Amino acid sequence: MDVTNLQVSIIAHLQWKSKLSDFFYGVEDLTLADVPDHAHCDFGKLLYSTVMEEFSDFSQMAVLERLHKEVHDDIKRLIQLPPEARKGSQGRQELDAFKSKCDRLVQIMENLEAQAKAVA
Repeated sequence: MDVTNLQVSIIAHLQWKSKLSDFFYGVEDLTLADVPDHAHCDFGKLLYSTVMEEFSDFSQMAVLERLHKEVHDDIKRLIQLPPEARKGSQGRQELDAFKSKCDRLVQIMENLEAQAKAVA
């Protein structure tokens, strides 16, 4: 596996934390069309084309796959929150929960990256 593609995917998912924060604070405009399906983003394509098979012994693979889908689903759900909900305490709590989940996803992706480097 090309570790560079994995590094780019990690950065892209970290950027969603910033994009969503900017959206919640009215700095950025996002629509559902801006959010790729979890299987069709760059990481999803990599995951389903080679990673799952090549790293089937990666102990966190099932969690990685589930969290990746949840992150994409959460982004779509949060984009659809009404502005008043985004600006209130519920919105802040949901954004914080998303950021934590995204951090966990990135941590597992980094673990996968370390395993990929060890194999290379």
